[in-house]
This record gives sequence, C-alpha cells and structure tokens, in this order.
Amino acid sequence: MAQSPVWLITGASAGLGLALARYVLTQGHRVVATSRNLSKAGDVVGELEGMGAKWLTLDTGSSDSIIATAMQEAEGMFGQIDIVVNNAAYCVMGSTEDIHAQEVENQMRVNFLGPLSIIRALLPGMRNRRSGVIVNISSIQGVAPAPANGIYAASKAALEAATDSLRVELEPFGIDVWLVLPGGFRTQFANAGVIVESSEPYAASDHPVAKRLGFVKKLGAGAAIGDPNRAAQLMFDMVTGQGDTGKLVREKEMLRVFIGSDSWRLANLKVKDAAKTIDSSREMAATTDFQ
Repeated sequence: MAQSPVWLITGASAGLGLALARYVLTQGHRVVATSRNLSKAGDVVGELEGMGAKWLTLDTGSSDSIIATAMQEAEGMFGQIDIVVNNAAYCVMGSTEDIHAQEVENQMRVNFLGPLSIIRALLPGMRNRRSGVIVNISSIQGVAPAPANGIYAASKAALEAATDSLRVELEPFGIDVWLVLPGGFRTQFANAGVIVESSEPYAASDHPVAKRLGFVKKLGAGAAIGDPNRAAQLMFDMVTGQGDTGKLVREKEMLRVFIGSDSWRLANLKVKDAAKTIDSSREMAATTDFQ
C-alpha cells in the first residue's frame, strides 16, 4: 500500500501555513511543519503533533548551509519530501526612503533567498524520483505593489521571477510548480510585520504612505475578507488535482493562482494598465531597431 504524500510547510505555526497544515493532516497526508521559534508557537505545536505532524525549527533567513542541513533533517523524518510549500515570510512596511539597507537585505533573505535555498536542497531528491511539487506563496503585492509596501513587494516579485523560470526548468523532471498570490486574509500576518517609522515628509495623514499604513492596520484588526481555511482547501485541491480547482489549474496550465477576490481585482487592474502601456509603446519600441 502506497504511503501518503509528505508536505513540508514553512511558517506553519500561524496564518495560512497553519490553516494549510491542519487541512492537509485531516486529509491523511503527512506534514513536516516548520517554525522559526517553536517556543513561541504555543499550543499549535502539540495540536499538529497530535494530528501526526513533525516539527522542524527553521529560520528561512539562515545561511544556505544551515538550511541545507535542516532540509536533510526534514527528508529524514518521513523518508522524503514530496511537496514543499514556501510560506514563511514577513512584511517590512514604510517609505522606500526610510527603510535602511540592512532591513532590505533581511527582507530579501527571508522572503526570497531562503525559499530558493530550500528548493535547491530538496530538488535532487525530487529529480531522482521524477516527481514533486513546489508551491511558492507570493502576494498580490508581487504584481501590484502599494505605497509603503515596495520592499516587501520587491522580495515577492523576485520570488515570482525565479518561479517563472523554475516551472520551465523543472517540467522535464515531472516536478510541478505553482505561485499562490494571496490578497488580504484574516490572519495575524499584518500585525507581525515590521513598520519603519515614517520621516516627516511621509508622515502627513494625506500622504499615500500614511494612508497605506492606516489601511494595513485595519487589515490587522480583522477587516481582511480572506478566509484562511477556505484558502487551505483550495491549495490542497490545487496540488492534488482534486475538485474544480485541481481541474481548472491543470486545464488552463496556470502558474499563478490568485486567492481572494481582492487579489484577483488588483491583478486585473494591473493587467489592464499594462496592456494599455504595451499597446501604446509598440511603434516607439520599434524605433530603436536597426534600420
């Protein structure tokens, strides 16, 4: 009898990661759940262990070598990793001018370089088995950045660009790759972000940065429309090919999966704006060709 697939879900102690881990376990699949600090995860650790999960301490901001060692440990827990969900992330918010270089580096390390290190460490096993699934959790900010979210958006845009290439590179090995772009979900993600204090020019209440930070505070207070439990089921169906979602993403050969009506709306506006720019630029672009 074939054993159930093994998922590695980073950032599984809260938010979308926790909702996904719970749902995956209820479906009889196995889970290696990671958290940066298990001592702060509280009752969640025992809850998921009681459902059959195994925990791994992992800071995605760590070095390549530390992450590689952690992935060896993860593979040893159930023998292999079939599905990796790069969910762990955080958001630094503030004007681009006010966010210092070190904070930018930290953001890129956790949200972009860390997931790449995880993927590189797990790919040899997936290639040898000629099967596997990689799910990178991006954000609608990765394609439609808002004021005060530029650095976070840049980290997600980098992840998106790499994932675009990965999908084509890994298809010959039978490895599926998806990007999930959430909108606002009713989790503690916004509250867990790093807000850089705005300098005087950006602190005025009518400035776009101040307005955006005020909006994010409302999201953190429970104004987000996204249901993390419904998102978990959608992602499970996407990966396993079940239900309408599983059928749709395969029929349409989707790479990007937008979750949340706000995510779809912002993406749609961005695409329409890009289409106008591309159409308007056609003749101008050709003027730089050799004549």
